[in-house]
Formats: sequence, C-alpha cells, structure tokens
Amino acid sequence: MGKEIRLRKKGSMLLAAFLLAVAAIGGISAYFTDVDSAANVFTIGKVKIDLTEPAYDAHPQDHQNLTPNKSLDKDPYVTNTGINDAFVFTEFTIPKAEVKTAAENGSQNTAVNQELFQYQISGGWTQVVKEDREDGCRYVYAYGSNEACTPLSAGHTTPVLFADGKIRFLNVIEGQGLEEEMLELPVDAYGIQTVDLDGGKTAPADVWAVLENQQAGK
Repeated sequence: MGKEIRLRKKGSMLLAAFLLAVAAIGGISAYFTDVDSAANVFTIGKVKIDLTEPAYDAHPQDHQNLTPNKSLDKDPYVTNTGINDAFVFTEFTIPKAEVKTAAENGSQNTAVNQELFQYQISGGWTQVVKEDREDGCRYVYAYGSNEACTPLSAGHTTPVLFADGKIRFLNVIEGQGLEEEMLELPVDAYGIQTVDLDGGKTAPADVWAVLENQQAGK
C-alpha cells in the first residue's frame, strides 16, 4: 500500500510538471496584431465678396455739377473672393423728389414725386424687393432668376448691375430747389452660402429672408 501511494504521488508530480510546461509554452506565444486610424481633418469654408465700381471711381469729376439728362458711370458688380460658392444680392436706393421734367418737345410735365435717375438693370439680376418711400425707392436684386439664385463660384464676377454701367439724371426743369443739392445713390452687396441653407432654400425671396434675418442680428 505504501508503494501504491508513492506511485500516485509520482504520477501527480509528473502531471503538474506537464501542465506547467504547457502553460509556459502558451505564455511566450506571439500573436498577429494591427492598428489603424483616420485623421478626419475638416477645413472651414469662407464666404467673402467684393463690390467694385471701376468706371464710377475713375471719373469722380463727372459726378459734380450735374445737368439735366446727363449720362453717368455707375457700374457696380460683385466678385466672389472667398472659397465657397455664394448667393449674391445687391441693395440700392434711388433718391426721389417732387419735380417737373421737360418733355421731348420742350414743354413742362406736371410735377410728380419721382425717381431722379433713370436706368435699366442688366440681365442676370432679378428684383426681390421694391420699397417705395417718399424720399427714395429701395430695391433689392438677386443674382439669378425668379425661380432660383445663381451660385457665384470663387473667383467669378456677376454682370454689372446697371445696364451698360450707366444711369441718367432726370430731365429736370431748373428752379425747383435741386440746385447744389447732394444726391446719394448707395449700393450694398451681400453674399451667403449656397449649401445647407435652411432646408435647401434657393428661391431669391426665401434666401433674402434668411440673409436679412441674420443681418438684423449683427
């Protein structure tokens, strides 16, 4: 019986040694591994526009001492100097006064409150707003059609706003108080992104409403 016990102990020792050897072999095994990553870099866009009037700026002397029916350079256009495409709008106000004008035969027309400059708008622009006030008429024009604004790509330019880059002073009869008056015709330009715009709006009236609301908060 004593011998049987010794055999059992010896067998147990051999089994334990075998298990330790297997564990040791498993502990030094190599495993294939890998790792990868994505940079996920995002670049911020930029909407920037420039309003220029080269012919108007080149001849400042022509805007002094106006005479009736005089043709004047007024050539505003907009250039996209940013990165993103932009929807573009222009806003201007034509001054008004109650005056008599001369008809083609030289007779006097009845005095009415009217715009003091005559002009045509170039193709490619569509009217969005006309606000007729006592002292002037405010207009907003979109670059595009009645249905949709036209995206202005980076580096590109709109057509000149006023046809042929000209406006004409009204054929006003003298002696009505306009002499030596300073008349202002300011033009402003606005640009806004073309994508992700409040549900994908593109119609000029809708886009202008978004832009006007944002400008009101500044």
